Amino acid sequence: MAVIRQYISAQVNDLILAIAANADSVSFTDTTLRKGDDYYNEHGYRGYCYGGSAIGQEREVSDFVNSGSTITFDPAFSPAIANGDTFELHHIFTEGEYRMAINLGIESLAGKYLVDIKDETIVLVADTYEYELPLSMLYLHQITTEKEAASDTFEVAGVIDPRDWSIIKSYPPKLKLDERQYGITAGKDLRLEGQGAQPKVDDDTDIIYLPPDWLVQKAITFLPQSKVQSNQLDNTYRQAQVLSAKEPHSYPHPISQSIVE
Repeated sequence: MAVIRQYISAQVNDLILAIAANADSVSFTDTTLRKGDDYYNEHGYRGYCYGGSAIGQEREVSDFVNSGSTITFDPAFSPAIANGDTFELHHIFTEGEYRMAINLGIESLAGKYLVDIKDETIVLVADTYEYELPLSMLYLHQITTEKEAASDTFEVAGVIDPRDWSIIKSYPPKLKLDERQYGITAGKDLRLEGQGAQPKVDDDTDIIYLPPDWLVQKAITFLPQSKVQSNQLDNTYRQAQVLSAKEPHSYPHPISQSIVE
C-alpha cells in the first residue's frame, strides 16, 4: 500500500520522503530537509513512518532546525524511531485519509476486477463432507488434496475431479464433497484455487493487485473535497475523474464455479 499512497500524494504535491538518522523517540535528522527553521511545523506537516521500527505511526511536526536538519514530532513515537526508518511528510492529507481513499477505490471495483486467490485453510475431518469456504473467494475452479498430512505438498495427481465437488450457496457458502466418489483422509489440507475481490488494505505491507495507474487516479477522487478545494487541487481532481472513468475488468476462470449468486 505504501507505494500506491506515495504515488497519490506525489500527484497532489503532498509528499516529501526522508530517511531517519540520529533518531530517538521524538526526532531524527535528514540532510535532504533544507527548508528554513520551523518551516515544516508552521506549514502543518505530519510525519508518517512507512518502514522500520516506528512503522504505521503518524505524528505532527512540532519543530525543525535547519542547521542540523533536525525534525521533531509530538507526541513521541512508541516504539521509537530507529536509524534507517523511512518517512513520508504530508501537509495536506493524513495517512488515514489516503488509506480511506485507496480502500474506497478498491471497493468501487468489487466483483468487477478479480484477483487470483489460493487458500489452504480447510483441513479434512473424518466423515465430514461439507466445509465453509473463505468469504473472500467469489469463484472456485480447482481443488487439490494434500499429498500427505502436514507435508504442504500438492501435486497434479491430487486434483479433485470437478464432478466430485459442488458449492452450496448459503451464507457462509460451503464446499460439498461427493461422499460416493471422494475418500476423506483426516488431517490433509485442501488447496482451493479461485478468484475474488481485492481485499481492503490496512498495513503498509499489504499487497494491492489492482492496476496501480487506475487506482491512483480513482483514489484521488475520494480524497476529502474540502481539502481538495482549499488547496486548489480542483484541476487534479477533475483530471483524475477523467482518467479513472474507464474501469479495468478481469473475468472468471473459464471452468470456475460461482460461489455467490
